[in-house]
Amino acid sequence: MITKILKAMFSDARKAIIGAIVLALVGGTGGLLYLSKTLLDFSIAIATMSTPLWATILLFLLFGLYSYLKLRQHQHSYKPPNIQEELREAFGVYWNDQYKLRCLRCRWPLKCASKNFDSSVFFCSKCDTKYALRDKNGNHLTETQAIEQLKMCQQFNSGDG
Repeated sequence: MITKILKAMFSDARKAIIGAIVLALVGGTGGLLYLSKTLLDFSIAIATMSTPLWATILLFLLFGLYSYLKLRQHQHSYKPPNIQEELREAFGVYWNDQYKLRCLRCRWPLKCASKNFDSSVFFCSKCDTKYALRDKNGNHLTETQAIEQLKMCQQFNSGDG
């Protein structure tokens, strides 16, 4: 009996929600039409108005500045690695002192191949080589796990000194 009451309540609520949505769409359409007509009239008025020279110059300067900054950002993201940088090999890749992964062939920074499926596989965008982070037993490691193990190893080695 309780299930029948619950089913009746939920079906009535569903019908009421659907009715409210349909009513809001129909009622809102008139408001949207009025708003879009007003917006269209305003846009036409602005488009037909002459643009001041200072606004045009400012627009071109802002566009130029934006293009320059984007180009600089793009160039810095592909700068070559530091050859004199001290690297050490662990888990099948090179690591720098900031715990960034590097390619064994060309020392280029590695990127994660797929964070959604297997976060232990990395690739080099320069020489198109794939690497999988693995421990001594052959188990896959994520970048975070590998960094934790590297830090523990470093603490252990510096504590012995």
